[in-house]
Amino acid sequence: MTSVNWGLLGPEMLASERRTRTLGVGATVRAFNDLAVPSLGGVKYSKSIFLACLGIYVAEKSRETGAQVSNIQVTNAIEALASCLSYRMNGWQSDPRLQGNTKLRGKEDLSFKIVSQHNFYVTQPMRMATVQTLPGLGLVEGKGERFNSYCLSVHGVDLVRAGCEGFKCHSNGIADFLVKWVLGDARNPNQLGLLQAISPLEELAQGAKGIIKERLVSGNDDNAKRRRNALTWVGNIAETPCVNWKKPNELTDEHFKDIQSGAYFFMLRDKIMQLLDVVETDVANAKSGKLVMSEGFSINVVKSLSNVKSAADQFISVQHDPSPEKLATLLAKECLQASDAQIILSLVDRDNVVLKVRDKEIVKGPAFGGTQAELEEEYQGVSLFPAGVSYRLWNLHVLNLDFNGQLELWLNKKESV
Repeated sequence: MTSVNWGLLGPEMLASERRTRTLGVGATVRAFNDLAVPSLGGVKYSKSIFLACLGIYVAEKSRETGAQVSNIQVTNAIEALASCLSYRMNGWQSDPRLQGNTKLRGKEDLSFKIVSQHNFYVTQPMRMATVQTLPGLGLVEGKGERFNSYCLSVHGVDLVRAGCEGFKCHSNGIADFLVKWVLGDARNPNQLGLLQAISPLEELAQGAKGIIKERLVSGNDDNAKRRRNALTWVGNIAETPCVNWKKPNELTDEHFKDIQSGAYFFMLRDKIMQLLDVVETDVANAKSGKLVMSEGFSINVVKSLSNVKSAADQFISVQHDPSPEKLATLLAKECLQASDAQIILSLVDRDNVVLKVRDKEIVKGPAFGGTQAELEEEYQGVSLFPAGVSYRLWNLHVLNLDFNGQLELWLNKKESV
């Protein structure tokens, strides 16, 4: 029997663009995440915010000398250098705060010229998770959300200085040494001071954390209030877990309804993905290489479709849809059409990447049969929030532990489970 390994759609991105099934609801996914914790992006560690700002700072200073380097090029290189030095320090042990364990092994030349090459490091660096965070928290200025267009604000500069304070590399300040590194300084960057300053495994200075937290909670607009209230909520969540949709006192009614609606939407989306997985496997196993609607469905498709319908009913029963143009409700109603065949055809038509509809039959799409690694269930077995809530609430919970100096303890407990 042919089997296809396909992970669920991630929060706002997947590891393989070729296999991405967006279902045409990318804007809805982002809207629900933004309603839960505005502008947090994909960040959950304070050090990743610092490293992104440090990269922009070093790129700016390097360009002032005439170097033709971009924010992305420099920031990715610093992140790659930080990861490589960290892996060397911990004996190449995997860690959720690091990337590139396989890619970076055996790399000896750590000059900027080599480290900044496209094939040196991972294709989706941690920097990407900060693209919305940096402008949202006022750490950068720039039009839109293009990382290369960012320049540090006063707050961003303050963060870089606070994070680098007290560390030296070859008698230079950290940022000064990194600028020289970008410009071709051949001195070995594998120095304790640089490692302590930029390693994701080393705790960010408390003063730098304080700047990030202040940017997270400051302001009186609705987004700032939501972030502030959400941070208070996750700070209390360990003592008072919320697993049955009883509204916590820390959140407004509207904020809580948005989180609940988003959770039911995300669960519906995941059930749809599971259905498409099953349909893809059936197409792979069919001698004709296609599924004909008039021939009926396998028991696995029937079961998965029933789960989709139940999830759609749950979403509609909430009677609250803050998504753009009610796109979430539109998807749910598509899953409750009278004809099972029409439901499946509609969802496959939304896919149109792995599977396609042709003459009311389901056939292989251009990305059919690829192998996609299952996304890690980072919080499996941990019951703090109701099922399905935005991943940003979990990330904010981790970031709050980081603010309070409890991250290492939490990671060690998680590792031992």
